Amino acid sequence: LFPKINAVSEVPVSKQVLQFSSRASYLNWLSVQYNWDDIKLSGFLHIGDTSPAVHEIHSRLILLGDSDKSLQLSDVYTAEIATAVRNFQRRHGLHADAVIGPDTLKWLNLNPQRRAQLLSQNMEDKIHFMANLSERYLLVNIPAYELLLSDNGEIALRSRVIVGKPKKPTPILTSEIKSMVINPSWRVPRSILEDDLLPKVKMNGDFFTQRNFKVFNYQNQKIEKSPEEWQQLANGQFPYRLEQMPGTNNALGRYKFYFPNDFSVYLHDTVNPKLFSNANRALSSGCIRIEKVDELANWIANSLVDNKQLWSQLKITRETTKWFPLNAVLPVHLVYWTAWIDDSGLTQFRDDIYALQR
Repeated sequence: LFPKINAVSEVPVSKQVLQFSSRASYLNWLSVQYNWDDIKLSGFLHIGDTSPAVHEIHSRLILLGDSDKSLQLSDVYTAEIATAVRNFQRRHGLHADAVIGPDTLKWLNLNPQRRAQLLSQNMEDKIHFMANLSERYLLVNIPAYELLLSDNGEIALRSRVIVGKPKKPTPILTSEIKSMVINPSWRVPRSILEDDLLPKVKMNGDFFTQRNFKVFNYQNQKIEKSPEEWQQLANGQFPYRLEQMPGTNNALGRYKFYFPNDFSVYLHDTVNPKLFSNANRALSSGCIRIEKVDELANWIANSLVDNKQLWSQLKITRETTKWFPLNAVLPVHLVYWTAWIDDSGLTQFRDDIYALQR
């Protein structure tokens, strides 16, 4: 329905405004011209299934630009319609499995007028924000679960990320990465200790030992207890702090990227990379885990670290912790855009995971 366009960063602001305004106008027109009552299904819809809803689903996929096939008077969910469903699912951050369930149906039922509203408010924010960026920066769009690294106005890296869960959201902020840590230790925040770790200690008194944690009092003295004593302490007011030593079990993985902020969040690696395959990646306690963390660390080391020889030496170890100051800061922006036009000219929508948008 719309021509392909270049990436937002590569076209003039005036053209960007025309692009999203045109799409918003079309979506508003759809809301007037077509009935957009909720489609209802009694269960999941798979390829080959028959349902009276198939005709209406395919009609909406055509109107929204996800299908270029002619509308057929048929109730059969065909492979051709499934291709359109996968296109639609990808544009909404869903698993592109062609199975029509509650998540896909929710987006199919979203009124075009609401789509237009979301696209307009997010694109206006994005265009204004991007116009003020330098040529080198790191940007994380929280609802998109995506990190972009820009260098000299070109995308140097694109990576999936994991962000904070709704109860512990990743904050929206701008700061500067000033240092990178290889083989970091992890000082556990009190909230994570109480909410996440002590319940595990109640079940398993060897948890601290198995996960390479050391326990200290607030005079920085190391505390030793038996598994039974740890379990008992975990059931009361735990009077100590916790630090996980570097190694293969460390929750931060190989790398930590530090930037000053008031929320004690940072970018880091993970020991559970399987979670990057989840469609919903709002899973952390506020920090941002990076899938292509090796690529980011190597880019920073090559571009912004002076002692490259020491960096190369420490990369083969897992126990030695070393902070590397950067010779120039790397601006970092954590933003919150749930609708935008992508590099291919497709309109993208994502869940408002923190319920921030009206």
